Amino acid sequence: MKRICIVGAGAVGGYVGAHLAGAGLDPVLVDAWPEHVEVMRKNGLLVTGMNGAGSVQTPVRVLHLCDVPQLVREEPFDVAFIAVKSYDTEWATQLILPYMAPTGCLVSLQNSINEPSIAAIAGWQRVLGCSVSALAAELVAPGRIVRNSPLGDEKKPGMRVGEIHGRVTPRAEAIARLLENGDSSKVTTNLWGERWSKLAINAMRNGVCAVTGMTGKQRDTHDLARDLSIRLGSSCIRVGRAMGLELEPVGGLDLDLLARAEDDPAALEAITTMIMEVANSRSDAQRPSMGQDILKGRRTETDGINGLVARQGLEVGVDVMLHHRVNEAIQRIERGEMHASPALLPELLGYAAPRTPVAK
Repeated sequence: MKRICIVGAGAVGGYVGAHLAGAGLDPVLVDAWPEHVEVMRKNGLLVTGMNGAGSVQTPVRVLHLCDVPQLVREEPFDVAFIAVKSYDTEWATQLILPYMAPTGCLVSLQNSINEPSIAAIAGWQRVLGCSVSALAAELVAPGRIVRNSPLGDEKKPGMRVGEIHGRVTPRAEAIARLLENGDSSKVTTNLWGERWSKLAINAMRNGVCAVTGMTGKQRDTHDLARDLSIRLGSSCIRVGRAMGLELEPVGGLDLDLLARAEDDPAALEAITTMIMEVANSRSDAQRPSMGQDILKGRRTETDGINGLVARQGLEVGVDVMLHHRVNEAIQRIERGEMHASPALLPELLGYAAPRTPVAK
């Protein structure tokens, strides 16, 4: 795949783009933030590893949205990674589609489940997905990205690429090889299971940080916040299974234990221990994307994360009231009707004291 485009050069898109550029693959990055584009044009992308380790400044080619029409004079793209927020998926797909090769494919490098939205515009035969399962990063300033999670490995790959139909294809393998430049990657035969498993992690981590204003480590070491997180993850897993999905390990958690944690004290204790272990491996500054959005006064992806779980749960008859509450609370915070705070937790949970076990 000679010609590569990344639409959305934020935390994940920029991270991948910088590593592809560093490998000499010359991707074209497209972004909407003028200041970010200008800094990248002038200085390239500065990517810093976890806890300040290993900063690398990489020259990149970047276009503002307004400059995209000039691509008509160039060779079409073989692959375009869609790395924008979920609510921007449709226009991003429409923007880049005219500049794709006839056999070119589009890969969702996003949270939530956006492959159907891309396929509605480009056709299912051109769409793949990539579950970013072990990469936490933040765009901390124009032209500067910080990674806040350890690199993945063979057992816990950072990125999992899959075809919609689940078969292993040459193009899926080629895309996984591209992504290996930034983190460990593999081809999955179970894209939908990977997607829903990652959605469970997003729903339990992103949503709680967005509604409380906490970092990831603060959330996992706060008894009420962790309890809400576990309940959200547990119900999301049960929704996915009720939909007939085969879920995959992700986020360092045992999904079977997570699914049972609401009703099984032993499972709750075990999953609490796992969450604390994951918290201790994470940067103190790590803040999930929706938490970053709330902090910066931006719209979040809550409707495509907790909101999506809430809608699907109603369809399959699983209790998803907590997802409704969290989704509604985040939308109220976005509108300025209230502020993100741990003080919201008792009302969201419907009780004022955490269940045992309390983290020591």
